[in-house]
Formats: sequence, structure tokens, C-alpha cells
Amino acid sequence: MKTSLKLQFAALAATAIGTISAITPAIAAFTFGQKDVDQTKFVAAAVPFRGGTTHQLVILEQVSNKRACWSESGNRPVTVNPLLLKFNFTGICGRATDSNGYSIRVAGTDLGMQYNLNIQRVNGEMVLVGTNRRNPSAAPMVIGRTRGVANGLTKISLEPGWRFAKRTYNGKMLGHIYLTNNNMALVNR
Repeated sequence: MKTSLKLQFAALAATAIGTISAITPAIAAFTFGQKDVDQTKFVAAAVPFRGGTTHQLVILEQVSNKRACWSESGNRPVTVNPLLLKFNFTGICGRATDSNGYSIRVAGTDLGMQYNLNIQRVNGEMVLVGTNRRNPSAAPMVIGRTRGVANGLTKISLEPGWRFAKRTYNGKMLGHIYLTNNNMALVNR
């Protein structure tokens, strides 16, 4: 009798854990939201490294108007001068340099765990793409492009429909930056 009772408790516990595990991601998906931001306060840039053979994404944010965080010059491509490197930018500028600071969000769904953001050199320009981690052979999401190549930081102009937003948690804005689009068809490819 004791064995049967133990098995019943074990089965009940397993069922409860399975139910909680299934509900937790759904709750998390509804906990994080996004808030649109002033697009002029952000710039995405392709930053060369490894001798300029590859590039990484950096997103700069103008937090306050105390001092300019960057300047832009040229056309096709636009180069970015990171002015924030010349002063203590605490409270004035923000910068996101990896997936802890930015990710993709499409049609209200955070895709940071499913897609990597990377920069590829294609036909004489740098292209910002989201690549599917689970299916590397899937077509990448094209998010932005530099419209040319320069030696230093190069501005990435976002493709139509893409914009910057900030992550929110229970309505409070966080520092995490989303590259976001409302087109659900991007997710269902």
C-alpha cells in the first residue's frame, strides 16, 4: 500500500512539474514587452575587428543631450565617429555591444534565443542579418545595410519596417534594445 501511495505522489508531482514547465515560458513571453523610442537617439554601426576582415554590431544611444555621443559624415556609406570614447559618457550615452544589450523582436515575439544578429559582407556593403540558430540553412532576415564599406565604424541603415525599441518588464523600460518589426511573416518563414 505504501508503494502505491508513493507512486501516486510521484505521478502527481511529475504532472505538476510538467505543467509548470510548460506554463513558465508562456508567462515569460507576456512579461517582457517593448516601447517605441525616438529613432534619432539611436545608431547601429558595423565595427571592424580582426584586421577589418569581419564586423560586429554596436548600437549607440543618446541618453541625454549634455554632449553628442557620435557624429556622422559622408554618404553611401555614412561613417560614424564615436564621440563617446573621448569623455566619461555615463548617463549621457549608452552602447550595446552584444546579445546582452540587443536582440530581435518581431510581431511582439522576442527572438533573441532563436536568432543571432551578425554582419555579413555582401556585394560591396555590410548587411545586418538575423540568422536562425536552430536552422542555419533558413534564409536570414535582412535588418539593415551600410550601402558601402568604410575603414571605421559604418552606419547601418535599417530596412523598411525595422526600427529601434526598448525592452520593458511589467511596463518598466529596461536598457535592452530591440531591433523590431511588426511583420509576422518574418517569423513564419
